[in-house]
Formats: sequence, structure tokens, C-alpha cells
Amino acid sequence: MFSSAFNMYIGLESAARRLTTCDDQFIPGLLQTAGYARAIIGAFPKFTRREDVERRVELRMKRQALITRRTNPIELDAVLHISVLYRVIGGPTVMAAALRQLAELSKRPNITIRIQPYSAGLTWGIPHSSFTIMDFDCNPKGESVEPPVVFVDGGAAPDVYLEKPDEIQRYRELIAAIRDTCLDDVESRNLLRQVAKEYERGER
Repeated sequence: MFSSAFNMYIGLESAARRLTTCDDQFIPGLLQTAGYARAIIGAFPKFTRREDVERRVELRMKRQALITRRTNPIELDAVLHISVLYRVIGGPTVMAAALRQLAELSKRPNITIRIQPYSAGLTWGIPHSSFTIMDFDCNPKGESVEPPVVFVDGGAAPDVYLEKPDEIQRYRELIAAIRDTCLDDVESRNLLRQVAKEYERGER
């Protein structure tokens, strides 16, 4: 059984029209391979049974239909810190497959993936952690049917949902500032493929 907090996130994610996500730890769930997801979920102390892990991996893979379906896929704009590429999750083979999938997904018209290099330093002088801005559909008048929400991954601490307009704007400005320091789409795709090759050759 999944927690109410998890079910809340899944409900918001599935209702969104656009997701803007920033992560300096992991590949976001909607972009993960099964092997990568299995390694992350399996490392969580709470999930000691293989059945629990596989059930969550299966759900994560099904959620990816949101961005890969032919009709009305969600727009996904992902900004990843370069350290995500080098944090070895599940071993070199898993990492190579995960990065190659990222490169392929980045070619879809509804998906943008950009990598922030080490040379960018700290945007606004702070670690930006992991967060997602969720925007929802508009009515015929151009008004959002639901106010946007910012989800901040709490890690070991409780997750946070922000809805106040000034909070939403602050995170929009933060993601814009981070994006300004990123490699462009093509450079990011090339880097993903390059690092995947390094894993395949045993150079990492």
C-alpha cells in the first residue's frame, strides 16, 4: 500500500499539463530506466521484500506514459546537475543504460533535458536541491483550472508543497537562473552519450 503523501504527489503529477523539475541528486522518476529505479528503491531501508520493490518499480514505469504517450503527453522540462551523471546508481551498466535513455528521451518534442556543469558553481549562492513546479491546464479564458504547485523533495525530512504566488514565482526565478547556466539541448545530449560510453568502456 502506498502512503497518502505519495498518492497525493501521483495525483498532482498525472493532472499536470507541464512539469518543470530540477534535481542535483538523481534522474527524475519519469525519466528513469527500470534498472535505475530498482537500485534506488531497493536501497531504501523500508523496502526489504523484493515484491515491494518490484511493485514500486512497475508503478514508476507505468507513470512514464504521461510523457511518452502519443496523445497529449505532459511537457517536461528537466534541469539536472552534472553530478547526477556521475553518481553511480546500480553500477556502470545501469548508469550507461539510464544516460542513453535520457539522451533518447531528450529528442522528444515535449521533453527538454539540460545539464548544469560544475563550472556553474552555486546559483544564487545556495544548493538548490530537488524540486518540481507543476502547472495545470487552462480553461477557455486562459485561466489555470488549478493553481500551480511547487513540490520540494524533503529527502529524509517531510516533503513540502508550496502554493502561494510569491513562493511559486521565487522558484520560477530560481529555475530560470539555473537554466541560464546550463549546457544547451544538443550539448547536454552529447554529454549524456559521452558519459554513457565511459561507463560502457569501464572508464568510470
